[in-house]
Amino acid sequence: MIRRFAYALLAVLVAVPAFGQTAKVSSGDHAEFTRIVVEYPGPVDWQVGRTTDGYELRLPDGPRAYDLSKVFDLIGKNRLAAIWADPEQGSLHLSIACSCFAIPFEFRPGIVVIDIRNGSPPKGSSFELPLDGGAVTELAARPIMRPMKRPFASPPQIAPALPRPVYDWTARIMDGNRSDAPPSLAVQEAGQLALQPLRQSLIEELSRGASQGIVDMAKPAAPSGNMGEGNPSVAVRVGDAPNLVIRQRGEEGAPLTAKGAACIPDEKLDLVAWATDSPFSSQFGPIISALTGEFDVPMPQAVQNAAQFYLHLGFGAEARAILRAFPTEQEDAAIWQSMARILDDEPDTDPAFAGMAACDTAAALWAVLADPEVLAVGQVEKAAILRTFSALPGHLRRQLGPILVDRFLAMQDFATAISLRDAVLRGLSEPGPEIDMMLAAIERAGGSPGASEALLESVASTSGPDTPDALMALVVQRAELGQEVTFQQVQSLEVYAKEREGTADEAKFDHALTLAYAASGDFASAFGKLEGDPESAPILWKILAISAPDSALLDYAVLANSQLLPPSAKGSAALIATRLLDLGLSGQAARWLSLAEAPAPLLAARIQLAEGQPQDALALLGGDQSPSAFPIRATALRDLGDDRALAGLFAEAGMTEEQWATISRMQDWSALASSGPDGWKQAAQSLIGPFPDPNETTPEDPTAGPLAQSEALLANSQVTRDAITTLLNSVDTPNFLTQ
Repeated sequence: MIRRFAYALLAVLVAVPAFGQTAKVSSGDHAEFTRIVVEYPGPVDWQVGRTTDGYELRLPDGPRAYDLSKVFDLIGKNRLAAIWADPEQGSLHLSIACSCFAIPFEFRPGIVVIDIRNGSPPKGSSFELPLDGGAVTELAARPIMRPMKRPFASPPQIAPALPRPVYDWTARIMDGNRSDAPPSLAVQEAGQLALQPLRQSLIEELSRGASQGIVDMAKPAAPSGNMGEGNPSVAVRVGDAPNLVIRQRGEEGAPLTAKGAACIPDEKLDLVAWATDSPFSSQFGPIISALTGEFDVPMPQAVQNAAQFYLHLGFGAEARAILRAFPTEQEDAAIWQSMARILDDEPDTDPAFAGMAACDTAAALWAVLADPEVLAVGQVEKAAILRTFSALPGHLRRQLGPILVDRFLAMQDFATAISLRDAVLRGLSEPGPEIDMMLAAIERAGGSPGASEALLESVASTSGPDTPDALMALVVQRAELGQEVTFQQVQSLEVYAKEREGTADEAKFDHALTLAYAASGDFASAFGKLEGDPESAPILWKILAISAPDSALLDYAVLANSQLLPPSAKGSAALIATRLLDLGLSGQAARWLSLAEAPAPLLAARIQLAEGQPQDALALLGGDQSPSAFPIRATALRDLGDDRALAGLFAEAGMTEEQWATISRMQDWSALASSGPDGWKQAAQSLIGPFPDPNETTPEDPTAGPLAQSEALLANSQVTRDAITTLLNSVDTPNFLTQ
């Protein structure tokens, strides 16, 4: 049963052409796709279609100027080879350099996102069609096999010696009006034979057979003899086709599941047809009053109408009650029972839609609603899901939309989630809490956590049925982003978690409460709940590594040698190792670093230095000349006593004061006296300068006696002492060497 009718209209966005304004184009690289973002000055209508070498983005309302100066600032050309604007049409062209496909979507009005993803495009993607409606070849990186030209059979009245034109049936499909084309087989003496339908049918059916793997088209070696003037024939082999069904032209085939079962057809799931356009209140009376006939015998058609009417309204429990109270033979009773449980968000114990997620009917939508796991384990027909969901009545779109959006976001399918969001918002008169929470999830997935938090806080601050879920989502988001959770939020969440004990939501609220304890600084309570909530462990260790005080870090990260490191902390191991090293626990830091997936060489070198292994630290640094590596290298050279190499390191870095301080520690007075700074030079010259011999007289004063010579020595020592004092007062010890 519908628990919330929240009708909301956010905005009606009308695309207004804005000629002469420039659209900014930016980009970003991800592991599985390259993202192109086109920001227009305002809302626009847009189209994307295939070209011979990639894709084209076109605005139907006219040309547009594009700023492409920043496109390749952050990405390479392994997926997007080139991008340019057509000077005539003003459309944007993307040339693809890989076996990729494009999925465009509108992130916000005026912002068009094109993801170039690895692999093959989804089946039936409209973006693989050209915008002009003509035929298009595959991308240049994917050459296709074409049948070779067959020799044209000469009519009997033409002499064999005359040249015979070659009939290219594939080319004539593309351009049947070429003036240089050879005579067509359609012109015969007996009259006109229309071969155009035959050509079209051959191309369509052979292509369909090739895509299904039952037709193999190959180009064999040229046959012997003169048949076909030496041109090879086209070999077409029909392979095994256990599911091949022959039908008359125009006869549609019944869609099948992956296991060969028949899909539930659309007409059995047409909720729109199960009620009229008249007010619901006027429909209740006639439907309920006609349930029984003579002798109170239930009328099968009336029971069917009543059950379907309740399902149209979203009243699952009422539909099941009708079926129980008025038992009749109903062919589709199992389907209605499953739909009723899905609408009431209850487990479907006897699923009628099992295995139908890949059906090209409305059954795909109900299969995904019945079991969220199908998105992760099987093929899903997204086009059928979007088509069916968009056709649902507005109240059912509002009820089921948030559920579907959450499930596709969990699979990181942002494009489908955006399409579902647009269908939900269509026709809304006013926003509601569930819609705000759905929009918050999309904002978070789209990289806007601030907007997401604002929406969640607006719902969590009110009093209503959605308040607990909004607070739970808000707390989890803040904890995962390393933000603080208030004590009041923790208290409220404790109450909500207590209320959810024994329900399907118990695990979700327990998980949120564990993270809330950690984000509020109560690590004792958080680690106390970890045994019953192991899924919280990776985030809990991350919070500990980033924001925990040193006391909490020492309590939970300093382990005895007999204790194993927790595998769930692998993602935070390097952060924990860094903090332990800063606290002087190099041995513990080394243990945690061994758990990290890709240990940073700089951190490993710091740990080796702290462990008294400067030579190993230098080996880990290798040729790293970054500013971060400099103090590690300098300290390692100092610990090794290699002052000459240390002085050279300072000289390369332009640290002249530290350079000469190191040379002085080497007692290289000659170098200091000849090339050192003034202070060093004066002191060094005093140390190595000539001292007067007491037994010799100076040429200037040959009569000087012992007293004069002693006075000269005293004067020299005074000069030396003054130079050294001046030097010591002007030189500071480098900070990093004292750490």
